[in-house]
Amino acid sequence: MVNKKAPLSLLPVNISQAEMDIEETIEEAPLINLTTHDPDGIWMDYTEHRKQKLILTIDTSLSMTGEKLALTAVALAVVLLQFPDDQIGVVAFENSAEILKFPDQPRSIECTLEKFLNVPAQGYTHLEEGLKTALMVARNMKGRRPLSTILLTDGKYTAGRDPAYLAPGFQHLVVMKMGGERASLPLCIELAKKGKGRLYQVEQLESLPEIMYGVVKSLLRGHSH
Repeated sequence: MVNKKAPLSLLPVNISQAEMDIEETIEEAPLINLTTHDPDGIWMDYTEHRKQKLILTIDTSLSMTGEKLALTAVALAVVLLQFPDDQIGVVAFENSAEILKFPDQPRSIECTLEKFLNVPAQGYTHLEEGLKTALMVARNMKGRRPLSTILLTDGKYTAGRDPAYLAPGFQHLVVMKMGGERASLPLCIELAKKGKGRLYQVEQLESLPEIMYGVVKSLLRGHSH
């Protein structure tokens, strides 16, 4: 969030909240402006969202089928519907990885969800390939703020190498681990630590949409996670 001031006539359209700055208005503008409704004489305090890019990297392999994948689709829909104007990219992976949407790519929510639902949930979990693809997308994005990447997975990989070596290449890697399996927890911890991010354990699968929404909101609105 960024706090700013502007005359009423120059107030941006896409802001989260605004209120009159009475002191600034009285100090900087003649009192007559308030009575004649001159917008140039009325100063406003407002909050503007920082432009932040985000990449969702989602495991759609065989181990994520059933309830996990269904709730993942719901969580993705919630995020895209709640933040339609934000720059959110989507990468899905199983045997291979597919870029469903670049962060700065104009694509309808319906189209992105359709592409996700059409990704076959099958095959091995090539976590290395998923992170490689997400890292490639991240490195092609330019911006003043570090780009955040959210990895959603159960933490298991059955193809490729141990992907931990890729984590330091990310500016900010947040790991959301699905399910309560303990064997894959050390890798998730390592990825989040080396990726300068944080680990979220989503043991109760039905809580995924709410947790993902909270994490994405915090990242897009300028709070550290």
